[in-house]
Amino acid sequence: MNILPLEIALSYKQTNRFSSIKSRTGITPNIMARIAILKALEDNIEPGNLEKATNLAQKIPRDIAFGDFIDLFDFAIHHYTKKHSYSGDIRELISNLIETGAHKIGNIQNISEIRDKI
Repeated sequence: MNILPLEIALSYKQTNRFSSIKSRTGITPNIMARIAILKALEDNIEPGNLEKATNLAQKIPRDIAFGDFIDLFDFAIHHYTKKHSYSGDIRELISNLIETGAHKIGNIQNISEIRDKI
């Protein structure tokens, strides 16, 4: 059922945000992207109402982006696309999920704040 693209892309804005968070907490951008995707999926927003990721900057290979949880994310995104009858570009959808979820996370100052965000 693998619908995940070979790589995901982060907007310039989220690349900078996640890099800043990494410098303060050590949490890598791929982990932050996973959290952002889950936060956006949790809200179950219609695909057309997601924040749009523009100026894509950083590309993260699928195996790094999702790690050992690739099957979980594949299932969750597949379920989301079926529930919303989404037939568009999965790469764009994932970038938009990250963009939307990143707003839910905010700008984490230290690692202890992660617990409160998830």
